[in-house]
Amino acid sequence: MLTGFNTEIESDGVVYHVQTEDRGQGNPLIESLIYVRGEILATRRTEYRDLLEAGADMNAIQTLMERQHKTIVEAIRAGRIELLTEPQVGAEGDTTVSRRSVAPAARSLESLETGPRPKRSLDEVISDWLVEQQREERVRVKVGGGEDLRFGAPFSLAIEVRTSPNDRPVAGAHALIRFLSTAMKPLRLAEGESDDAGELSLQGEVPTLERGQGLLVVSVQHPRGNDEVKFLITR
Repeated sequence: MLTGFNTEIESDGVVYHVQTEDRGQGNPLIESLIYVRGEILATRRTEYRDLLEAGADMNAIQTLMERQHKTIVEAIRAGRIELLTEPQVGAEGDTTVSRRSVAPAARSLESLETGPRPKRSLDEVISDWLVEQQREERVRVKVGGGEDLRFGAPFSLAIEVRTSPNDRPVAGAHALIRFLSTAMKPLRLAEGESDDAGELSLQGEVPTLERGQGLLVVSVQHPRGNDEVKFLITR
């Protein structure tokens, strides 16, 4: 199972939380959940069984998951939330689920990209993204242990900092774990630096929160670039 993405974004006075994750090879789906005030507004799912059967590796699936997450975030930023609550017409593998009744989308998510273009297969999408990533090496953070964070409970996160797309360890990256919520000021919970293998482990305790939502944000900073991962805390 691949490390997912979490992004909080505000549009027209409404705060949306977008969470995208991989369901694993046993259930090959990329699932994005869009939350508003703790409730699921919409779900977008993309199957990738055909890609695995065609020989795609997990780096390619990670790229596809990143693209889906970024496209949803850009749709919200553009004020087109209605695009996320209806499936794309004719999109293979798209099993979008609407959780609220909204007006039908006037155009698909692909229309957010510059100019009209022929419909591309998922293989073509992955290839395009791999080419784009190879133009510039970036810092990426992977975090283990953040799947079941709870208020008032201890945590232990295994953090790995590597470059993309060359997958080389990044030593000396500063990692910081922060707690963000709608009911209190941000808190710094733990921090440290990655070793020669690009790894470190940080421990702490998630604060107790009687009301509101909470996020644990793992961010890394390095002269070669920055990255972060957010986890929604459950009760």
